[in-house]
Amino acid sequence: MYNTIMPLSKDELLPFLCSISEQYHTGIAIIDLEKNDFPFVYVNSAFSTLTGYHNEELIGKNIRSLNGIKTNSVLEKNLYNQFSKKVPFDQNIIHYHKDGTAFWNNLSYQPIKDSKGTITYAMIHCKDITEQMLSRMLSKLEHEVYIELEENGELKDILQLITEKVERFYIQDIYCAIHVLQQDYQLDAIASGTLPLSIIQSIHHKKISERLHSDQNSIIKDRLTVQDAETKNLLSQYNISTCWSKPIFNHEKKLLGYFSIYIKNNSILRETDMDFLNKLTPIIALSMKYVEQKQDLKRLAYFDISTGIPNFNYFYTNLVNWQQESIVGSILLIQPNEYSSIVDSYGRKFGDELIRQITSRLKSMDGINNEIIFGRFSSSSFILGIKQTNQHLNELISDLLQVTSVPFTIAGREIFITLRIGVSYFDKSLSVDESIRRADIALTNAKNHNVVVSYFEAETDEKIQRELDILNQLRYGLKNEEFTVYLQPKINLATSELEGFEALARWNSPVLGQVSPVEFIRIAEQNGKINEVDNIILKKVLQFQNERLQKGQKIVPIAVNISPVHFYSDTFVNDFISLVNKYNISPDLIQVEVTESVELFDYKKAKEILLELKKLGYESAIDDFGVGFSSLSYLQQLPFSEIKIDRSFINDINDADMHAVVKTIVQLASNLRMHVVAEGIETSEQYAILQKMGCSTGQGFYFHKPMPLEEAEKLLY
Repeated sequence: MYNTIMPLSKDELLPFLCSISEQYHTGIAIIDLEKNDFPFVYVNSAFSTLTGYHNEELIGKNIRSLNGIKTNSVLEKNLYNQFSKKVPFDQNIIHYHKDGTAFWNNLSYQPIKDSKGTITYAMIHCKDITEQMLSRMLSKLEHEVYIELEENGELKDILQLITEKVERFYIQDIYCAIHVLQQDYQLDAIASGTLPLSIIQSIHHKKISERLHSDQNSIIKDRLTVQDAETKNLLSQYNISTCWSKPIFNHEKKLLGYFSIYIKNNSILRETDMDFLNKLTPIIALSMKYVEQKQDLKRLAYFDISTGIPNFNYFYTNLVNWQQESIVGSILLIQPNEYSSIVDSYGRKFGDELIRQITSRLKSMDGINNEIIFGRFSSSSFILGIKQTNQHLNELISDLLQVTSVPFTIAGREIFITLRIGVSYFDKSLSVDESIRRADIALTNAKNHNVVVSYFEAETDEKIQRELDILNQLRYGLKNEEFTVYLQPKINLATSELEGFEALARWNSPVLGQVSPVEFIRIAEQNGKINEVDNIILKKVLQFQNERLQKGQKIVPIAVNISPVHFYSDTFVNDFISLVNKYNISPDLIQVEVTESVELFDYKKAKEILLELKKLGYESAIDDFGVGFSSLSYLQQLPFSEIKIDRSFINDINDADMHAVVKTIVQLASNLRMHVVAEGIETSEQYAILQKMGCSTGQGFYFHKPMPLEEAEKLLY
């Protein structure tokens, strides 16, 4: 049409355009391009229906008559520039109906030439595209929300983003806010666009407050009739009269909160507005769900479930950040000495409670919250990092020790505790793992030397080198079967007769000399070699039993220690049974001992293994009972036939509390029809006390030290 000259004069053209415009079902306005303000000379019926203005109300006026507060001034200026150029164009802009409601107007501008080729008039086709534009806005908002969820993930920030974007780009001149339903069923306004949250929180939403709505399609209108004069003034100041609130539900139809629109200038909401709210609230609900899931994952990743305090992963991550920032400081590995006793006496959850109470007191100490990071290191210890000066470190250690001057309430009892602390330093010259390992070594030194605080020292490197040497030689020792068996007799405390032996691994390395089991067993466990060590010892014990059996000599049961690491391997039972059957040894002559430790946490699998062994006739014992965790809690669950009370309990058996603990264990075992063996008996006094308690069996230096097989045979004659 633009390139074709109409066969009509200027005077004939206008009536023709007016006549033809009435044939259209879309709004058409005809404007005069010869006047600077481009006034309307005609609008068709559809245009009147679209805008609410009659023809006579607009003639002589121009397109600016449709402007309002949200009309973009830049777009308006561009509109008039395009009118002046007299070339076709399309543009979307916010315009207003006569009743003051806004709509997105799609303008299609078409200049018209008369018979002389002169452009005097233009037709503007108008179409309400509010629904499409709001859908486009929702898509863009959804995209921006997802980006923010990935980058940030904090609920308040996400909801704040939504309110700001809606206020900025929505066609109505509004304020908006999001109220979240709290656990106490109170609504808390946590996000608002430009209206201050303090004002949102001061407004009493009668309609919402009357009852929490269960209808997902409801939209609650509130006239905001408030009695408070100050609030009235604020509403008047911001020109707010009405609030529309849409409930937010999750997919389980659980009410999460409300999205509220505060209407200015008594504007009304139309069908498109309602539709927008219905589409917006699921985006908010999904965002809230995503944030909740992300927070749950964060809690799982960075917080200890049993205590609610940060976990080791949290500590490690933050220490890495400190190190990257070139922060220098100290690491403190802290362990309450009474942890194991509390767990054995009251249960695992009370050990957790002790750790929680200690760290709670730590957090309440003045002036250090921004200077420290901490996390649970193990079941019985927690780890702490401090930005360092020596003065700060000394003050912190002093404060930590002061924390224990007041008793802790555990299981309804007031209990005083003491701490062991291992200290190492960290800076960029050391890896985080190495710094933590040094703190662990320092803590071990503190326990070994019975001191409260131990600092990692250079001499400890010798121990590190020793461990590396042991690991290196361990491979040769296993290959060449350098491991031998020592037997420690188990004595009937009532008759003083020999009941059996416990097999102990010994290693005399050609390179390292005699290596303590305390050293090589731990290293073998950490490096996946303990299965081989256990199997070598089991094989030598079976050979010993088989040779005596073939000779018709006396045989007594021998207990073989199985590391918890080995015990849980998938092939343990089959390998064990195959080896025993190979030497034709009766199940009553071999016993499995498993050391109580943190590895024994999989009750279900442990029970399956022990029941399978018992079904085949093999008895099992729990070694070093009392020094692991949750001992009392799993005695009834796991089918052990024997308890071996750890030597640390026997050493302190003269102490009234420890005496009571040992007596309780003996009585408990008796009630559970379990055999009791006391380890580490070294004095006649200990022997007498245990005998009086009714303890069945004992072993220790008071009777015999562990001995080579040749010496053990002498006891069997």
